[in-house]
Amino acid sequence: MKKYNFIGCNLSLVVLIFLSFTNSVTAQTDSFIQGQISEISPTNPDSLSPLPFANIVWKGTTIGTTTDENGNFKLKKIEKTDDLIISYTGYISDTICTENQSFLEVTLHSSSLATVTVASSIGDVIVNQNEKITSSDLKKAACCTLSESFETNASVDATTADAVTGSRQIKMLGLDGVYSQLLVEGMPMMRGLNVRSGLQFISGTWVSAIDINKGAGSVVNGYESITGQINTQLISPSKKKEKNENLLNLYFNPNGRLEANLNLIHHINSKWSSATLVHASGAMMENDRNNDGFLDLPKYRQINALNRWKYEGKKFETQFGIRVLDENRFGGQLNYQTTNYGKSNAKPIENNNAYGVQMNTSRIEGWAKLGFFLSDNVSFGNQITANYHQLNQVWGRKLYSGEEDYFFYNGILDWTISKKHLLRSGVSMVFNHTYQDYLDYSNEQNEQLNFVREESIPAVFAEYTFNRDGDFTAVAGIRSDFHNLYGTQVSPRLNLKWNAAKNTVFRASAGRGFRVANPIVENSRFFASSRRLIINSDLQPEIAWNTGASFVQGFNIAGRKGKVTLDFYRTDFENQVVLNVENPSEIRFDNLNGESYANSFQIQAEYEILKGLEAVFAYKYYDVKTTINNELVTVPYTAKNRFFTNLEYQTKNKKWAFDWTGQFIGSQRLPASYDENNDNQLIESSQSPAYFLMNAQITRNFKVSSHPLEIYIGGENLTNYSQPNPIINAQNPFGENFDTSNVYAPIMGTMGYMGLRFYF
Repeated sequence: MKKYNFIGCNLSLVVLIFLSFTNSVTAQTDSFIQGQISEISPTNPDSLSPLPFANIVWKGTTIGTTTDENGNFKLKKIEKTDDLIISYTGYISDTICTENQSFLEVTLHSSSLATVTVASSIGDVIVNQNEKITSSDLKKAACCTLSESFETNASVDATTADAVTGSRQIKMLGLDGVYSQLLVEGMPMMRGLNVRSGLQFISGTWVSAIDINKGAGSVVNGYESITGQINTQLISPSKKKEKNENLLNLYFNPNGRLEANLNLIHHINSKWSSATLVHASGAMMENDRNNDGFLDLPKYRQINALNRWKYEGKKFETQFGIRVLDENRFGGQLNYQTTNYGKSNAKPIENNNAYGVQMNTSRIEGWAKLGFFLSDNVSFGNQITANYHQLNQVWGRKLYSGEEDYFFYNGILDWTISKKHLLRSGVSMVFNHTYQDYLDYSNEQNEQLNFVREESIPAVFAEYTFNRDGDFTAVAGIRSDFHNLYGTQVSPRLNLKWNAAKNTVFRASAGRGFRVANPIVENSRFFASSRRLIINSDLQPEIAWNTGASFVQGFNIAGRKGKVTLDFYRTDFENQVVLNVENPSEIRFDNLNGESYANSFQIQAEYEILKGLEAVFAYKYYDVKTTINNELVTVPYTAKNRFFTNLEYQTKNKKWAFDWTGQFIGSQRLPASYDENNDNQLIESSQSPAYFLMNAQITRNFKVSSHPLEIYIGGENLTNYSQPNPIINAQNPFGENFDTSNVYAPIMGTMGYMGLRFYF
């Protein structure tokens, strides 16, 4: 109890201190207001494109103007009001207070095809707690895949999953990434059998921006959001041809990883355009730095290609595309030879008794978005996606085969009732067929389990937004999903935002979410072991409530801007599929029988210390507990304390960029395990040591015949910290006490890399 009082007192003190930094601006006497209206370039979110013929009107009047072909405008000020309304068909209108201003630079955001955030007008515009990772942020690190895109972000934790597969997992608000709704352009494409690996199947060069929304999100995009939504926007052609919008990216590291990416933009005419994105990568070098006979990083080959088309008319817009993926990934002992297998109950090849892990994935997906502008204040958006996903895995003498067919439709009607009132309503439909087959030949029972699930889920939803002149916004939504297996699930959600002062923003949110778990795929790290699977045959959907609040205070010191953000979120589970690995001989899944919750507190400060030198400092505290074996315990592999620092410096001529990231990861609870150095005696639950990680990168910008060329060189884990002996009983992988999952830190030490980006 004392601990919470201490935190509360300190929060109050910090709030009071930073409220004092609220800026005051000397009044202007200009009789005209001028400015430029822009939109974000779909191919590069760090670049803005002028928005011609946007409407500029003084609030409550008919006095106004429109922007010229370059997005510029000039308008005489009036005494009646200082609020200027800026609007454009298909974009979210913006209301700007022009008091003490003579020049405005305003960016409008598209609203036509169902985004995941709701914008208001003044100050910090997003209603729910939001962070945006732009393409500029992604360049701070190598960022080969989406799973590696969060290294320079404090809100999402990226961790190494196990000592064999090399896969990376994310966490948000202290909970596993499966509790965050992972969206691609507002559609749930990383879910089901793809929820764990989907992040590593999207190349970093395909990403134009990532929106991280903490807490209860919009009801519009589905029911699976519990801790938040991570929405990835992919490279898309802009309205008109831009210079150097194509990209060739090459990457190499000394551990044998090679990547090549090619982004090609095609402009057919004034209305039609398309983009082709191609990714090929692989790693075939053997790395065993700790000399345990196992690969520290898996070998793999991946080919991944996407083609999308875009049509932009005055009353109708559409985008559609298709993506195909094939990846083969394998690890284990150095002398392991891969096995061809599929949905079969044939016993895996012994490979001279070598232990191996394989993950073969094939996927094809198609999607479409159609937007109809029925009038100036009514639009109708449609989202459609369908995919087929096949996943085959080998863990020693255990086999897994999974197939999934998925279809999703979302129809959204946007009605701007007035400047203060917006109503979004619609219907959705999900069809999901999943087949999973698990065979365990590692014991005498030769166990085989089959899981077949066919879900049909129609739904209705509505979301109302109230915007009081930009200083207060409320978004209230409710959806009802009619699940054919688990009955009607109602998900209410509420998001509030209050601009208390010019640079002061408070937010609060609450909401319910539910999801259907796929325990084997979501916890595959524990199957590369001698553990036996024990699973409840009647697992129920995971249901949780998330509540939270945040405070943002902007300030200006020595003529340079900064801000401080504090947030606290709590997640309470009504039901959870509980992973129980407390017994090192078992992987057990069961429904929650007791209490389960996660508390997350974060404080973050951003400031330009010197001209060109920007810094981000953050501290996070997690309190995550669940009931296991009738006892409320801390969830394993979760650090209670984490510190984060990112420094970015760019020279005045923009030719050089320097980035440095440091992270302190506190101790984590480890479940019971076997001590291979002491006759495999049982080690009770213990704490891991804390450690510090450091990454850095240098980028040099050139011009080659007016085409930008960026050459980057960097290093990861420059402190050279790696977990000693991450594999338990590595010398006897088919024995009773073998385990690769007891991982709390990196497996590899320092790793360098280099690459180039050429725009043409």
